[in-house]
Amino acid sequence: MNCVKCGKAVAEGNRFCMFCGTPVGTQAQPSAHPGGPAPAPVTQQTPVAAPAAIPYAPPSVQGGNIIIPAGRKYRIVCPDCHWLCEDIKRDATPGFPCSSCGKAYAYGGQLLLYRMGNGMPSCAMLHVDIVIDGVVYGEIKNTEAVRIMLSNGTHIIGMTSRPAWPYSPNQSNQFQIVIGPQSNNLAFKLSIVYRYMASNGLELRQCDPREIPGI
Repeated sequence: MNCVKCGKAVAEGNRFCMFCGTPVGTQAQPSAHPGGPAPAPVTQQTPVAAPAAIPYAPPSVQGGNIIIPAGRKYRIVCPDCHWLCEDIKRDATPGFPCSSCGKAYAYGGQLLLYRMGNGMPSCAMLHVDIVIDGVVYGEIKNTEAVRIMLSNGTHIIGMTSRPAWPYSPNQSNQFQIVIGPQSNNLAFKLSIVYRYMASNGLELRQCDPREIPGI
């Protein structure tokens, strides 16, 4: 028996041609290349460049309200409908619209948070929520950077881990911050402290805003 594609001999009992891999019993297809199979088409692959890191850009201030560069992601809790919103800044105005109700509010400052990477599976997979003034501002994942817009005034910030067997919930140390014209760009890093057979600890510390990657 010969292969219907390449013409090579196929041993009795073989289900596939040992030369070109064609299943035995496949009907011959007309070929534009007599004497052998048609060559596989070759397509030129355009190399895809890795996404460039977002360069650090300090915010500007207009009338006591902060403006972040267009194209940067922000997170807010809408003062009107209390919806947790994460969106992209699309213009150079002080307004940050809510993706739920559409109302835009101006804010006095930004809070940059970064959860440092941790190779321990129990730490990397730990669910950690951002808590500001008793309100949950969503989760911060492993190696994630988050920008939160805050109004002028005093705020209490911290982190809380969600309970996951066999670990119980845990809270980080808290900071009292003041957002205003002289302090509108604050940054903190979160570290997960591994503890064997106990709740992993959460350690929050202040840092330079330029240390927050990709923000």
